[in-house]
Amino acid sequence: MKKVSVKQLQVLEAIEYYIKENDISPTYREIADLLECDVRQVFEKILILEKKGYLSTKNGKARSIRVLKGLDEL
Repeated sequence: MKKVSVKQLQVLEAIEYYIKENDISPTYREIADLLECDVRQVFEKILILEKKGYLSTKNGKARSIRVLKGLDEL
């Protein structure tokens, strides 16, 4: 398993939290609001997590983030 940075871990935690609370995937803006950061930072971290196999998304589709490997698998 590829190592994740603290920032990447925060994004993964926020996504898992949002899905648990709302039963739908968050938007990048909602993740940014949860983490009080810029949407661009969220976008970059999600790309990295996708490359590492933790998430999958569908380009151009809102609420398409899927957790493939969650926090319990770190």
